[in-house]
Amino acid sequence: MVQHVAATETSPALVALLVVLAVAELALLAWALVDLYRRPTSQVNGGSKIPWLILCLLLQLIGPVLYLVIGRERPAPATAILSPGAAVPPPLAAPRPDAAAVVDTLFAGPTGGPDGAASSGPAVELGAVRKTFGDAVALDGLTLNVPAGSIYGFLGPNGAGKTTTLRILAGLAHADAGVVRILGRDVAGGSADARSLIGFLPDVPAFYKWMTAPEYLRFAGSLFGLSGKELDDRVAAMLELAGLTGVSTRVGGFSRGMKQRLGVAQALIHGPRLLLLDEPTSALDPIGRRDVLDMVASLRGRTTVFFSTHILADVERVCDTVAVIALGKVVVESGIDELRGRRGGLNRLSIEVDDPQRLREGLAGAAWLRTVEAGDAGELLVTCDDVEAAQRELPALVGRLGLALRRFGVDELDLEDVFVDLVGEGRR
Repeated sequence: MVQHVAATETSPALVALLVVLAVAELALLAWALVDLYRRPTSQVNGGSKIPWLILCLLLQLIGPVLYLVIGRERPAPATAILSPGAAVPPPLAAPRPDAAAVVDTLFAGPTGGPDGAASSGPAVELGAVRKTFGDAVALDGLTLNVPAGSIYGFLGPNGAGKTTTLRILAGLAHADAGVVRILGRDVAGGSADARSLIGFLPDVPAFYKWMTAPEYLRFAGSLFGLSGKELDDRVAAMLELAGLTGVSTRVGGFSRGMKQRLGVAQALIHGPRLLLLDEPTSALDPIGRRDVLDMVASLRGRTTVFFSTHILADVERVCDTVAVIALGKVVVESGIDELRGRRGGLNRLSIEVDDPQRLREGLAGAAWLRTVEAGDAGELLVTCDDVEAAQRELPALVGRLGLALRRFGVDELDLEDVFVDLVGEGRR
């Protein structure tokens, strides 16, 4: 294998310090030897100069000998060193684990948990949940149902009440009113049975920085009563899923992405039937987000994931059901495809003609028309209540006006359009 050998630069200040220390050391040795030579034997402790001479010389030899014997690494073989001008070979890509295969070692079947049972009802039920902090209302009659085995996106702007909801589900806070159930168990009483079914990753996870990833996962597993071979197998599986196998760095030296992956791993160590993730990809770079989302996607159908976020692209990538909340209440709850296909109950058409201003004027007074906006490429974006009526009448209008129709079709809305409309409704 060809290795790249790089020279390590030494600081000029460090070189100067080493020179000063070497000069001082040699001066002290010379002083001691000259004094030992001139001083009468009667004035030397022990009555002999020989032991002191050996001691002075021996101490000077110990450091260099240790360095020469154990302080140097063997140079690479000549065939392993790149010749000048040779291209440095690209690093070998680390094999990514088969996430689905790793997760299968934790969950016996769909929505299986520690007891191997599948849930027949919703994984999470919230009914008219209310939570206040002084005069501030965090949750205002929040109601939703999370299907078992789904990856459920809990979407909303900052301050909408997402973290408060997750803290109530995890038993870290109590609702002022309403019904909170996890897998059919009432959370209000702080049931230990309910907590044992949950894995939780807060928005800013905290770790013992002096631990390594295996040590931390062992510690987390022991809190759920895991031990012996079962714990060993789960730690190995979670390290592989998180891409941390063989990483010996202490957690204090991890990047933010590595910490988030470790956080998901510790939340999964006991095979929970409900995984609560609070903003797991916030502040991550694109690679870190991809790794965490891949871990989340691998859990579909094996456990229920309640995934809180304000990043729309993450919801579109991994979630199959989503609830949008604003000001502590649900604005809409639906499947991701259904939500993407709507815009606050409206539809939008895109039409391009040779004279958009004449068409805009001709549209005035149409019964189905809501708004007309100019697109980035010069087209008109027509928002309407009745898309079928608009699809019939728009081409006819273009013909009556004698305009050239260049392009006409339904303008596909992304989740960002939907989110902005829905959150706007929730704030009014």
